[in-house]
Amino acid sequence: KFIILHYSPFKAVWDWIILLLVLYTAVLTPYSAAFLLNEDEIRMKLNRDAATRNQNADKTMADPLVIVDLIVDIMFIADILINFRTTYIQNGEVVSDQQKIAIQYVKGWFVIDAIAAIPFDLLLFGSGTSDVSN
Repeated sequence: KFIILHYSPFKAVWDWIILLLVLYTAVLTPYSAAFLLNEDEIRMKLNRDAATRNQNADKTMADPLVIVDLIVDIMFIADILINFRTTYIQNGEVVSDQQKIAIQYVKGWFVIDAIAAIPFDLLLFGSGTSDVSN
């Protein structure tokens, strides 16, 4: 059935990992918005100009923060999938029915988790702008 017990060691470790990722996101997002967003705009302007585009052509490595953020987004999506398979307690009994677990999760934290898992930084990067008002 692939049902995860809510009190299993795996689930405890997984919850700690997710907590650390939430803390990472809570610290890094404001930092990126305050200090790194301007660097991205400068880099995009330099890449638009043909004269400056070739200056850094040999340094086309992916930004490590982008890769880490992608991994964090994947982990948050995995957390949603794990929560759809995790038991819960109702009236002192462990509920392990897949349909009841799904209904309970959708009624509870699913919307918040789904919104949090949307990779807004990748959506903005794909649009070619860092301005949210566009």
